[in-house]
Amino acid sequence: MTLGLGDEDSLPDRVGASEFYQKYNPMEILGRGVSSVVRRCVSKATGGEFAVKIIDLAAELLDAEQVDEIRSSTHTEVDILRRVAGHPHIIQLIDCFESSTVIFLVFDLMRKGELFDYLTEKVSLSEKETRRTMRAVLEVVRYLHDEVGVVHRDLKPENLLLDSSGEIKLSDFGFACCLPAEGQPQLRELYGTPGYLAPEMLQCSMEPTHPGYGKEVDMWACGVITYTLLAGSPPFWHRKQLLMLRLIMEGRYQMSSPTWDDKTSCVKDLISRMLCVDPLQRLTAAQALAHPFFQSYSREQRPGLSPLRRFRAVSLAILAALRIRSPPPPLPVTPSALFLGAPHALLALRRCVDAAAFRLYGHWVKRGQRQDRAALFEDAPRAVLQLATGCVGCVGCGGCVGCVGCVVGGGGGGGVWGGAWQEEREF
Repeated sequence: MTLGLGDEDSLPDRVGASEFYQKYNPMEILGRGVSSVVRRCVSKATGGEFAVKIIDLAAELLDAEQVDEIRSSTHTEVDILRRVAGHPHIIQLIDCFESSTVIFLVFDLMRKGELFDYLTEKVSLSEKETRRTMRAVLEVVRYLHDEVGVVHRDLKPENLLLDSSGEIKLSDFGFACCLPAEGQPQLRELYGTPGYLAPEMLQCSMEPTHPGYGKEVDMWACGVITYTLLAGSPPFWHRKQLLMLRLIMEGRYQMSSPTWDDKTSCVKDLISRMLCVDPLQRLTAAQALAHPFFQSYSREQRPGLSPLRRFRAVSLAILAALRIRSPPPPLPVTPSALFLGAPHALLALRRCVDAAAFRLYGHWVKRGQRQDRAALFEDAPRAVLQLATGCVGCVGCGGCVGCVGCVVGGGGGGGVWGGAWQEEREF
């Protein structure tokens, strides 16, 4: 019996996929997806540790058409992963095994897990850490778009993994596809995670005459990720997903909360240029990397310390030594009324409260639990969140004007589509 497995974690198709079991020893479960399970596995020859994505094609809930679709998308994912092999910020495919009922994809083991979990622990990242993270993400996106001709279509913190040294690795190419050639019809399929979908992708799914979308959808997702890293919550979120879709299509988000008071105008400008509703006006990956937010602190511009920088460094060291020898100044006294009336107005206290909330409710805000981490930031009464125009929770009655359910569902179908979206976060 394989170590680390219980009776409820039985492994599929030991006979048909014997080649995998001869080379690797599967261990405990690391995560679960919509149609797959990720386990840690150990090479029997070298003892090296890897992660294996197990796609079960014999699930009881899958029909023949769904099995063919999953198998085809997996073959596309494997082909793309082999084309991008060797990039420092893309997860590496080590092995691939396939039988009639199961597919095994063996990857490098990312010991520090997902960027989503890291963000949950940290609540929000500083501009310096966000700059380092997003530079790596944008370099990958630029490589995929300009050199490989691939659009990812599912960029989000859950698909950005951290290796043992903390470097970003892009994973999950299940929704990725090759960009159409110039003059060919654009993409039209609705793929991704709701909170990261671009407006043109939503419009394309609703309007038969829409020309389609292209690689710009990845840059919209990069804007959402950048906002989320800095604020700790996504720019577009609502308890009712149909209302969230309206916010996305209109490009309505805010940077006026106390969270953004200490953020520079440079990073705000970068986010606004990536979260542009018009895809033709949206920054490309190369243009984003050339933005002052990245260029001012690029490594190439800092080969060494100039004499002026050395002088400043020595001056700061002397000041630090003097402060250590002298008694510290008294701490400013904060009125107790501020603690009781508006505790989130204090940045240090707000981060402390948010960090405690994430540690306490970490199991609740995990993906797959039909909740969102942004719910912890929502402090307005539920009744106030309803839009002034249109009905909320539309069932397609046709008795209103501008109803978000009718707009999205095409009249009479909004409630059905919204309900289906609540069943699965990915589609």
